[in-house]
Amino acid sequence: MPKWIKTILDSWPGRFLTRTVERYLFHGVAQEAAALAYYLLFMIFPLLIFLSSLLGLLELDVSSIIQGLTPLLPAGVVDVVESYLSYVSATSSRAMLWFGLVFTIYFPMRAADCLMISVRRAYHLPRPKNQIVYMAKVLLYTVFLLVSIALSLTLVTVGRAALEFAGRFFVVPEAFIELWTDLRFLVLGGVMFAAVGLLYAAAQDGRQPARNVVPGALAALVGWMVVSAAFSFYVENFANYTAIYGALGTVIVLMMWLNLTALMLIMGAEINGVLISIRGRRTPRAGRLRKDAGK
Repeated sequence: MPKWIKTILDSWPGRFLTRTVERYLFHGVAQEAAALAYYLLFMIFPLLIFLSSLLGLLELDVSSIIQGLTPLLPAGVVDVVESYLSYVSATSSRAMLWFGLVFTIYFPMRAADCLMISVRRAYHLPRPKNQIVYMAKVLLYTVFLLVSIALSLTLVTVGRAALEFAGRFFVVPEAFIELWTDLRFLVLGGVMFAAVGLLYAAAQDGRQPARNVVPGALAALVGWMVVSAAFSFYVENFANYTAIYGALGTVIVLMMWLNLTALMLIMGAEINGVLISIRGRRTPRAGRLRKDAGK
């Protein structure tokens, strides 16, 4: 191997890139992302049924939600969401509301469990021995995730008109109303960052310092935003799946976007694992396991 190549590989960026690629290959991140995308797909539709049924019973405006989601999601995904919201809200009933609520809890739990297993593998942690405690953590995180999704939808759909209406009942500064269009997306980013960071922390068996959680959560969030924007640009300008596959094209776009989303979430945890290995520090749980194994 040439000396200059060895010098690059021995540098910090070289070690980081090399170990990241190794983890991607050896941990089967592509396969894990595909499995997680499958669970996310089954999570989305019951959630849409529940939300659209609720919107139908409350007679809320679906178009305002679509308008708020348009800057965040690829066009094909927005089309799928809009068609489901429009159809189910027009045929909403209390039975569909309860159906959506039950499966909105079940399928996110499956997705959270799948994601936590991938995160634990990234931190070199085995399957937890106490399944009751583990499933309780999965349930609590699922509830937090659903609350985060509801809060995110609220942030992207509450616009100037809603704030002006709220100003009739309490004081809302005019300057805040002017800034809200841009400020709400910063708050949304904070909510998403908290959701990813809590996931990485909840998957551990013990408390972790912020440096073992924050870098990967930030990388996952930034990577998801960049990948979503690039994929949206690609679909809108180069790939016309609808012309080739018809109505199935929107589902293909949705699955591809979910797969990229799952990939970014898992790679965020892998990046944390790489940084821990470069620092030469083990997670507390992993250190105890290796110490016990050596006895």
